[in-house]
Amino acid sequence: MNQALEFAADFYELGYLGIDKLGNTLFKPKSKNYTFGKKLLNGGFKYLLSAAFVKYGSELPIPLGVWAHEEFHRSVLGVKNIASKNGNWFPHRWDGTVYGVSDEDLTTLKSKDPNQLLYAYVAGVQSEVLMNRKISVQDFYNKRTLPKNALILYNAWYVWDYFKFSSSSVTDSVKVWGAKSENPDPKQRDFAGADLTAWAYDMFSPEKPYTDRDKFPNGEGVNRRIGYSDLSVEAQDYLLKQKKLSLLNFVNPAIFFINRIPLSRHTSFNFFMQYAPTYFGNDISLTLPVQYHNTNFLLGVHKFSNLKSEGYGLDLGLYNRKLNRRMETDLVMHIWNQPKSFYNDAKETGGALQLDARYRITKNIAFALALNGKTKGWQIGSPYLKSNFSSSLGLSYALR
Repeated sequence: MNQALEFAADFYELGYLGIDKLGNTLFKPKSKNYTFGKKLLNGGFKYLLSAAFVKYGSELPIPLGVWAHEEFHRSVLGVKNIASKNGNWFPHRWDGTVYGVSDEDLTTLKSKDPNQLLYAYVAGVQSEVLMNRKISVQDFYNKRTLPKNALILYNAWYVWDYFKFSSSSVTDSVKVWGAKSENPDPKQRDFAGADLTAWAYDMFSPEKPYTDRDKFPNGEGVNRRIGYSDLSVEAQDYLLKQKKLSLLNFVNPAIFFINRIPLSRHTSFNFFMQYAPTYFGNDISLTLPVQYHNTNFLLGVHKFSNLKSEGYGLDLGLYNRKLNRRMETDLVMHIWNQPKSFYNDAKETGGALQLDARYRITKNIAFALALNGKTKGWQIGSPYLKSNFSSSLGLSYALR
């Protein structure tokens, strides 16, 4: 998951860099006065072009939004050794699917580890939520000549729009006509259909075998697509509630071009709310990045909810802390008290510790090491629900 997130963030960074340079080439004079009118024209051009880039470019079969969305699905399935392919990757195909998964794989996963199946369904939209968290924090701590306001807006809209689609009768129509164009081989079809209706269906009916779905017309296996009318009334109401809660992702001042709120000459902050569906229900969070002189703090609070109960969590972070002339680190601690499942009100108390270290070898290039240790429970960006320790090593390049 972390690798997919970093790849997509890097490709967006390159796109924004190109848009920034293009706007300056067209509208920023090298010798004459840079008038207010030209600044406004340049800013408007950059925003509209970046909005078009994130809206249409995100769907390209390269490491951008939809590709990362599918990779998040695949990561969670991969924890259970379920092989799959990304259907939004140009060496494979371009249709926004995760394929290569058999009905037998999904049947076994639901019967033996239903929480992991539910997590696989919603991991995709969690990629958009996590991307917004990443760029909201990074663009706050590091002032940008072209902040990614349009990308934050797009990701918030994407999650809400997916819920809008999933909680409508359109899913019933797609279930019928979509199946007609799908491959008769189950392994060539998307593993979920509509992610969020499948999530609601299996979350509200954990006792039903996976195969208790409609048969696939003119082919093998089951029709993986779930229509809104297939859901119980309770599940329909729940999905509609989640659609409303997903509007919380728009509570981000950066969407409205407010990338920092100054309190004094040396102190500033910002804030944003986020909603993410989870295997046990949902997570609602409020995050506050703070900059005091050259020190970057982060505080976040969470409310984890299943059908009837709630738990809470806390994030504490220290970013871009320079240890010496060449080395800097990020350290983030997560503490949680989460429901064990959608119907189980017992809580899972635990947490995670993330360390990112960068050792600069040239002006722009640094070795990067990331370590993450977690206990049982859900941590956005980790495919593991059990205790886990992960590490990664790579290179970091600072665009200047």
